[in-house]
Amino acid sequence: MAIFLLIRHGENDFVGKKLAGRLPGVHLNQKGQEQARQLALKLLTVPIKAVYSSPLERAVETAQPIADIRKLEINICENLSEINFGNWQGKTIKQMQRMKLWKTVQEQPSKMQFPNGESFSSAQTRLVDCIMQINAKHEQTDLVACFSHSDAIRLLVAYFLNVPLDSFQRIQISTASISIIAMMDKNVSVPFVNLIDFNQWISQFNERNKKAEKK
Repeated sequence: MAIFLLIRHGENDFVGKKLAGRLPGVHLNQKGQEQARQLALKLLTVPIKAVYSSPLERAVETAQPIADIRKLEINICENLSEINFGNWQGKTIKQMQRMKLWKTVQEQPSKMQFPNGESFSSAQTRLVDCIMQINAKHEQTDLVACFSHSDAIRLLVAYFLNVPLDSFQRIQISTASISIIAMMDKNVSVPFVNLIDFNQWISQFNERNKKAEKK
């Protein structure tokens, strides 16, 4: 059992312009590098026990400052990777909007199969299985940081909130944001989604730990 910090990678030059998907060589830009450094500083007082990351460069580069400060190994998990968008990878938003399948992506993602890629449904199953496998390795109070991607995190949050797959894109996941999933025995809670300023949560987490220590 564990408490998961689902962290989206920092800014890169594809964000808001092109679909990076699993293309190699997509690195954090200057803003993204600063976001990664600030994340590490903001989480300095949080007792992170383990760091997991998608294998894609932008995710690993976001995880690196936290791993360095904590002297923790980055555990690469292939199944935390971005959705395999197949032939859509590298295309601009305008190019995708002209495609016949664009309407399916926007209105019925549960029925979308990317050409030479995967479906949203299979991607969600992959991601949930990955989180559950990581969860089995940890204690209930362990805090685990998982670095991944926008759609991947949205699919995870949607699953644990019981949000229908066709509505998962209503969930906003900004760069360098944190969404939290807490596995408590058989219960699951999602206390925060898309946290940018997470000082409030850190204070709550530390206060809860203090009370637990006094018992």
